[in-house]
Amino acid sequence: MKPKSGSLSLYLAAFVANVLALAVGVAFSWTSPVLPKLNGSVDPDNNPLGRPITSSEESLITSLLSLGSLIGLVPAGMAADKLGRKKTLLILACPVVLSFLMMAFAQSVYLFFIARFLMGLGAGSVFIILPMYLGEIAEDHNRGIMSCLMGNFNSSGLVFAFTIGPYLSVQWFCLVCLIPLLIFIPIFWIWNPETPQYFASIGDQKELEKSLLKLRSKSIDAIQKEALDISRMVQELSKNKGGVRELFVTQSSRKGLVITLSLAFLQQFAGINAVISYMQTIFEAAGSSLPPEISAMIIAAVQLATTIVTSSLVDRLGRRILLLISTTGACLSQVTLGVYFFLQDNDFQVDAISWLPITSLISFIIFFNIGLAFLSWTVMAELFPPNVKSAAVIFTGVVCFIGAFITTLFFPALTTLLGMAGAFWVFATCCATGTVFLYFMLPETKGRSLQEIQKLLGKNSK
Repeated sequence: MKPKSGSLSLYLAAFVANVLALAVGVAFSWTSPVLPKLNGSVDPDNNPLGRPITSSEESLITSLLSLGSLIGLVPAGMAADKLGRKKTLLILACPVVLSFLMMAFAQSVYLFFIARFLMGLGAGSVFIILPMYLGEIAEDHNRGIMSCLMGNFNSSGLVFAFTIGPYLSVQWFCLVCLIPLLIFIPIFWIWNPETPQYFASIGDQKELEKSLLKLRSKSIDAIQKEALDISRMVQELSKNKGGVRELFVTQSSRKGLVITLSLAFLQQFAGINAVISYMQTIFEAAGSSLPPEISAMIIAAVQLATTIVTSSLVDRLGRRILLLISTTGACLSQVTLGVYFFLQDNDFQVDAISWLPITSLISFIIFFNIGLAFLSWTVMAELFPPNVKSAAVIFTGVVCFIGAFITTLFFPALTTLLGMAGAFWVFATCCATGTVFLYFMLPETKGRSLQEIQKLLGKNSK
């Protein structure tokens, strides 16, 4: 979609803000190229720890990011209301910078534990605060594009990590990972304005108009009219703002909460964080005909391409059908991958199907990104009225990161207990269950007003 006249400064502000999303994509995928170096399976002579890490240490390095994300959610939400969205995003970038610096020079596994936890404190909350920032600087006609930009930048972070990480030492990779953050912090601080809605919430009409003047190329009269409309809307919402308790008052909110919490659970127990975090390890176990690092690069590139394509489909096909396709396809992909590992573990000859692991994972990434990756958050934003949306976001985020912590912490133990085949079949079962749940519980929200959606949630409609 071509930007409307006068919106160039808005798109530039969104681009700069989304550099942080790219940095977060790097943070979440950092373990894939680094763990093989730390556990001694790749370049053992240059291990900064001087010894291979154990399986339990590997699990902690991976999962502590999600634990930090979980703990950081509520303080970040409070900071966004008290300090503003812009200052909060700058604050969130700081522990990520510190964590990369710590890991670049760490010679103790405990420093890696601390650094990954600090990284989570900042990186996890970006998924909550950045969409808020982008939604509040956007105009009505480009809000959809703004919501898709974050997914595209986040996937670019995976490409960045999977392409560069395998060929650098742990120290140099950590230092290179700082580049997006060192670009983001000064430019975002100097160029990007605070959101108009935040200034309206604190009653600063002058700064509200200055923010709009920077984001819009409109006449003073048009700016003042938009500023007045924003102030009225924010004042009205502040009168009816509700907390977690209000989520359980009406049948529509209760059903909306069940759907969004289930989507958050399904998003994590589909296995995406385990796949991304242990990508090279999975390919090494599969004995793929392609080098593990090349396979990981292909997966990352496919993820980026899929998020771009999904951006053009979401308002054409609708949310419900894309989510059903996503869960079904993800299920079948992981069943197929599990079959490969089952045959391999039982001494069947798998040379003729050595292409299957990367094909199955590419298929999984495509189907996951068609729906589960980002549409879960889109649906959540559409199911709740504004007065309880903030509480719903925090509540759902908590469930999401609990799931991420569990899957990344216990994935190595799950593969030890059930084998790679059993682990992927567990994820496939979750996807299959999710497909049935969504078919009967999720209404289509495309093109429907909030009132229509609330009415649908009050009955068993599809």
